[in-house]
Amino acid sequence: MQRFDATVRIFGQTTMRRLLCILILALISSEASAQWQSIGESDAETAYVDIAGIKRYPNGLTAMSALFDLKQPRAIGDMDYLSVKIEREYACRSRRSRIIAKAAYAGHMAQGEIIYTSNVREKWAIIAKDSAEEALWNIACGK
Repeated sequence: MQRFDATVRIFGQTTMRRLLCILILALISSEASAQWQSIGESDAETAYVDIAGIKRYPNGLTAMSALFDLKQPRAIGDMDYLSVKIEREYACRSRRSRIIAKAAYAGHMAQGEIIYTSNVREKWAIIAKDSAEEALWNIACGK
């Protein structure tokens, strides 16, 4: 708490409020600016990726968001959701991926109330051949 108090003393409350508003607007606009492109459809869902939002890092990792728009609602506890957004990190050379963030939304196409969210980095998993995950890896890694 001392660090926060010191920051407030340095910047002042008004500046801190402005910075907080800018951060919130940046988060909202990054969600709104996602350009979802359909990559496939099943009886249960349509899969999209944000190709423009692919991030390539100097350490050889790539991050990409995918959106799964459900045709029928699913439930987490007693709350229904109709779409799930998942951000994965890909190790392109070693054919591995891991989920780094996910969120479930009450509405289609990541709209409406957020029902569930997690920013827990999961363990790396090897990508199976001829899987949906391999299709995402191909897009993220430019294969």
